[in-house]
Amino acid sequence: MIEAVWKKDLARRFGAAAQSYETQSEVQQKSAKALADHIAARFQNKKTLRILEIGCGTGYLTRELLKLYPDAEWWVTDISVDMLEKCRSSLSGEVTGPEYISGIHFHAMDGEAVDLDGPFDLICSNMAFQWFHDLEGTLGKLSDLLSATGTLAFSTLSHGTFELWHRCQKELGIERLAPEFPEADFYHRCLNSLDIVSSQQRFVQCHKDGLDFLRTLREIGAHSSRMGRSHLSVRQLRSLLKKYENHFTEGHIEADYDVLFVLCNRDGEN
Repeated sequence: MIEAVWKKDLARRFGAAAQSYETQSEVQQKSAKALADHIAARFQNKKTLRILEIGCGTGYLTRELLKLYPDAEWWVTDISVDMLEKCRSSLSGEVTGPEYISGIHFHAMDGEAVDLDGPFDLICSNMAFQWFHDLEGTLGKLSDLLSATGTLAFSTLSHGTFELWHRCQKELGIERLAPEFPEADFYHRCLNSLDIVSSQQRFVQCHKDGLDFLRTLREIGAHSSRMGRSHLSVRQLRSLLKKYENHFTEGHIEADYDVLFVLCNRDGEN
């Protein structure tokens, strides 16, 4: 019951952020481009026919991959109907005619509860898996939906994300509210039946102060605590912001994103 309420709130928050998302989510845009480049470099000779995208957001990864696989049959999904509509409208502004977008199906869906039939030649996701509760189980289910030579490719937040922020929390005796993001070895263990490669990249987004950092998270729908955890008190928040800002002297503060890229293939030939 708690998880169902949390997921409903997650969809609501991302829906509310649909209009402001692209003005604030520079790291998500960069990671989408990097993920598309990884896919193009590693699987450039693969003729992708059927694609499932999990957590499309406003369409960063969708737009990048359409350049690589314009003739594929696409299932573009997100937990938020508003995000789906924003993605649809962003694609409509880029395609050349109705026949180009006719192969794209937009479908509201929780990525942990896929209700589409496989197989898919490519299952991909940019910065969505960090919101999953049963990540290991979901990875197994997604792997089962791959075609005989199918590819699973995704980017997600890893352990070092917001490292300084969380260190400040710990030093102040404040319980960590954000989810714990797994490291690469977790995915290698969960996906050990596939041929898997992973890499990490650190992205930094600058903000004018700590409140601007938190405001940005809110405007992209990412202001979430772990399921069942309450929010900080005003006093705790003030202390945390002051301690965090004191680490920076250049007139701005930095938020670091530790992004993990995972690409795996069923047959191990690529």
